[in-house]
Amino acid sequence: METVQFGPNEIMTFTEPLDTWLSAGLRDFAVPEAVGSSARVFSLDYAPLNGDYANFPVSKVMRPDKTRYALPLFENEIRILTTMQDTPGITPMLGLAFLKVSEGHWPAEVAPLTTSLAEEASANTITGTADVYSPDESVSFLSELTNRVAEGWLAAILLPRRWEDNLYLRCDAGYTRGEFHRSFPVIQALKAAKQIADIMAAAHERHVIYLDHKVLHYYWNDPRQQVFVLDWNIGRLITNDNSEEVYAFDVLQYGARALHHLLTGRQAPGSVNVGPNRPEDIQNAPEHYDPVWTYDDQKRLTQDELDVLGQAIQGNYPTAAGLAQDLQSLYNQRQSQG
Repeated sequence: METVQFGPNEIMTFTEPLDTWLSAGLRDFAVPEAVGSSARVFSLDYAPLNGDYANFPVSKVMRPDKTRYALPLFENEIRILTTMQDTPGITPMLGLAFLKVSEGHWPAEVAPLTTSLAEEASANTITGTADVYSPDESVSFLSELTNRVAEGWLAAILLPRRWEDNLYLRCDAGYTRGEFHRSFPVIQALKAAKQIADIMAAAHERHVIYLDHKVLHYYWNDPRQQVFVLDWNIGRLITNDNSEEVYAFDVLQYGARALHHLLTGRQAPGSVNVGPNRPEDIQNAPEHYDPVWTYDDQKRLTQDELDVLGQAIQGNYPTAAGLAQDLQSLYNQRQSQG
């Protein structure tokens, strides 16, 4: 653990928010906020991490007004990221920190549409103390978490900034004005969907469920043709060996919220809306969704693709690996057709 000061001209500085970007300049669209229910996300200028990555890292900071609610979610995410750290497609944890402000306060959630609003939204004037832990010190960090938060410290997770394309911007029919078939063709959507299913299968092998399957949490790196998954705080580690139904529910939520969105431009009717979701929103979600295909769905997707998607949202895939296998077959069919 290392203690540093943060603020203007210090080794660590928090800067612009990264959790209000979807609302900036998009007042004419029904676009959900990227703000989380338990955390704020800010760019971070921190010399020891800047040198290892082409871009500055980010800090996911516990919301000071919701520490009691946020504390178990932070604990979940830290444990899961530690468990999943070597899995392809997982955004790695660069470090952890306890933060205590000495001057200033965390800014309000203001979409930076103008220079003055951008200054108001920035955290670059806040000063204070940060106790920084390496990923290898996560056990020590977690052992202090409850007491530290009770003493007025805020937990933070340090992550690399994702410069890839958020899949909401690629595949949502409303945001793309119905042109999502151009920005993210079916063959790419199938490749991304199969990779997400693989990540979910790897998580299940390690007794981890994700649950919060909204496309805001998936990023696509076009040069690598690779999906990256963010935000595991609603997920949890499963301790009950007889948990097949829990994993199946995770697969179902993926099918209804993300796979359906990737392939049709929208979520399955009745599924949990994109937004700052709470654990109970997902826990109380339906366990079955009826397929409702539009003319555009039937024109864009093959019957085999509609069948797999329909089976997924009806809860007929008990394992992520089984769904990944069928998505690979669909991708191969598309590829063979040129």
